[in-house]
Amino acid sequence: ESKQVFMIMQRVPGVPLNSIWPSLVDSEKDDIIAKLKLISDTMRKAECPWPDFFGGLDGGGVHHYLFYSQHGDKKFLGPFSGEPAFVAALVGNYRALVERNKRPDFKARFYEKHWARVLQGHRPTLTHGDLQQKNIIVAENTSRPNDQGGRSFDVVLVDWENSGWFPDFWEFFCASSPFIFDWGEDWSWRVQEFLQVWPAEVAMMQLIDRDLGW
Repeated sequence: ESKQVFMIMQRVPGVPLNSIWPSLVDSEKDDIIAKLKLISDTMRKAECPWPDFFGGLDGGGVHHYLFYSQHGDKKFLGPFSGEPAFVAALVGNYRALVERNKRPDFKARFYEKHWARVLQGHRPTLTHGDLQQKNIIVAENTSRPNDQGGRSFDVVLVDWENSGWFPDFWEFFCASSPFIFDWGEDWSWRVQEFLQVWPAEVAMMQLIDRDLGW
């Protein structure tokens, strides 16, 4: 408005899920997981406003650390028309890192040859991009119990800076990052109750995440 940009924010009542998850009983966890599934399913049904588009919600580049340009300009890559362009940019960003650091390019060639065979056939999907417990705010709803007679919670997602239109496996990849998941806790198992699991795609993504990620 009048060449000024305004960011409108809302304070959400509640606490981060990670602060109370260990203290919750199964029925309370079930209630929260059901709310998260409703949110996830609703997002997956959203239609991208641009055909075969992969990029930010604003129509710009991909806001994710794997798409920070490795050419030294600190820009985001994209947006992209079609999944092949999205995958090629991700692999190309790794090659740029290899070349910038004057390393052998054998792994870059491996990615270039094989990645498109696994990462194909995925549609642009509205994606939060950082679905960790710390970004899930819950507040007890004292007006009604859950389906099993225990406490019920309202659930809101915050921290949308990495959101955008990504391939449909991307949400599970971000939520299951090896730097986030602790397989000694039940959360790592329960994520699959509200997100679709993509084991082959995530295995491939974790390879380049170790090479290209922070």
